[in-house]
Amino acid sequence: MSISNQLINGFLESELELFKKQFYESPVPEIQDDRSLAIAWLCYYFKDNVSSENASAIIKFVDEVYSSENYSTHGWDRISALQAAAFILTSDIFYANSLIQNIDCEQCLARGFIIESASIICPLLSFDNNQLKEATENNIKYSHGFYEENIILYLSTNGSREEKVNWLEHQISVDEKDYHKKFLNDLKSAGCLNKSGFFVRTFNKAKSYILFNMLSHPSLAEFQPKLFDDVEIEFNNLTELEKRHPLNDYYIDFSFLTNDK
Repeated sequence: MSISNQLINGFLESELELFKKQFYESPVPEIQDDRSLAIAWLCYYFKDNVSSENASAIIKFVDEVYSSENYSTHGWDRISALQAAAFILTSDIFYANSLIQNIDCEQCLARGFIIESASIICPLLSFDNNQLKEATENNIKYSHGFYEENIILYLSTNGSREEKVNWLEHQISVDEKDYHKKFLNDLKSAGCLNKSGFFVRTFNKAKSYILFNMLSHPSLAEFQPKLFDDVEIEFNNLTELEKRHPLNDYYIDFSFLTNDK
């Protein structure tokens, strides 16, 4: 199977330009979240196919928004998925932390989108990230919306079983809310699967946006015609890569918490 560099980069170029054009619209068009999540998803799974021009354009735009005077009032809740994309493309933790620092924000809808954006880069994040730890604990403390999804995200990052079990036990010991304790105890003791469609719906939303756009706009393949357009890749390799994402299922596997592997 061949992967079309032109199609991938045509999509990224087109959607980034559309995102930039609608960035200052108020209220924010709902399509903006889907558009930027699709960009981040495509960067995660096809990082090596992203052209240097597109990578530079994404990073430049994120930098411009982050350093703008009105970032704290206008940009922080709109740029989350592109911050994830910039982290994927650069491996610079600055971009991940710029996203993560807002996970415990006081706006529920923004918090949901920020957690969606962070979920794409979950396999690249570390459990010992202090900003993620503090934000997660704040969401638990104040019973913020999406705190359960935040916990699932945090426990699915890279870290040892011992660290995660110790953190869970500490949260159970200090939390006074019965419904918190039940959720945390279920994660620790169930030894199997936690049902949560939140993340797989996020990924499916991004994939549907990409697929429908590519089917509806075949002219995307005409963008960036100088790119080499025939990269061989095994279909099974792509499906296995997708399966390895810890959040890409309706049932999240937490058996590692009860089985010392």
